[in-house]
Amino acid sequence: MNLAMKLFWKSKALLVVLFLLSLAGLRAQDIPSPMVPYRLVNDFAGLFSATETASLEQKLLAYNDSTSTQIYVVTVNDLGGYPASDYAFRLGEAWGIGQKSKNNGAVILIKPKVGNSRGQAFIATGYGLEARINDAFAGRIVRNEMIPYFVEEDYFGGVNAAIDAMIARLSGEFVAEEQEEEGTPVIAIIILIVVLVLIFILFSGGGDQHIDSEGHHRNNIPPLFFPPIMGGDRRGGGFGGGGFGGLGGGSSGGGGAGGNW
Repeated sequence: MNLAMKLFWKSKALLVVLFLLSLAGLRAQDIPSPMVPYRLVNDFAGLFSATETASLEQKLLAYNDSTSTQIYVVTVNDLGGYPASDYAFRLGEAWGIGQKSKNNGAVILIKPKVGNSRGQAFIATGYGLEARINDAFAGRIVRNEMIPYFVEEDYFGGVNAAIDAMIARLSGEFVAEEQEEEGTPVIAIIILIVVLVLIFILFSGGGDQHIDSEGHHRNNIPPLFFPPIMGGDRRGGGFGGGGFGGLGGGSSGGGGAGGNW
């Protein structure tokens, strides 16, 4: 093969590679970036009123602050050719939903009816939530709590019912990371106090005694010092302070289920 032919085939191969890369770039653009400032309700399809959005955001933010579990609501008019399940998992992975150490994030994805296309909904969870919200339970939420409202075009009612069902199911599963970090030193102090009390009780009855100048019997036991219990300062930033601090770096892929109407 002469040099001209080698250059020809190399150029053809290069064009194929560039074409595939361009297709990959177009597919990546199908997954939107999260809204800024960061929020838990990303209503790209405009399904909720301002009041409804604020109500859902407040509920999800309060749950995130108290448990560190992130439940995202995302609405889109087009799934970009992806199945709803694939789109939800890709979105959760791209956004890093949930805490990195726990993968305790979930995505409630809604694609409403647009023209002749069917409406679709899917709940995707991270690995950390899969034990409580497995595929079967996620499917029941979509079928029983969401679609009946969506058929009536009450998207707020369906999403609100789904959130309530998920929170009820996850109740007590996770504790906020701030509380976990603060809880350790408090428990250590309590244990220290219990140990000191036991030492005091043990030795107070059998310690060496002497008679003081007033004729009273006293134990030769040094006084015990109980350090004051003081609550640590809460960490600044993060998810507190009245606003959502952003994505947690978690990964998706735990499971999920969906439906259409």
